Amino acid sequence: FNTPLTAMDRSSKQKMNKETMALNVTLHQMDLTDKYRTFPPKAAEYTFFPSAHMTFSRKDHILGHKSTLNKYKKIISLIFSDHNTKKLEVNHK
Repeated sequence: FNTPLTAMDRSSKQKMNKETMALNVTLHQMDLTDKYRTFPPKAAEYTFFPSAHMTFSRKDHILGHKSTLNKYKKIISLIFSDHNTKKLEVNHK
């Protein structure tokens, strides 16, 4: 999804629209969580900066089922993208 999912995911104080709120309800009903928010940092961190709008946002999400949380080791920043992309390392043990 190419949208901020929470108010913490954008630097502007813009309200979440109805479509994003509905998406969050659906994710909750399916027991999906943004793995990025389950690891530190809990503070705002952004992955996208459109210079035309002069606001930061986090539009890159790593969604997964809540029951698989113990399979993930860490999230690493990648620099080879137009976004500040994240990589999730999976523990196969």
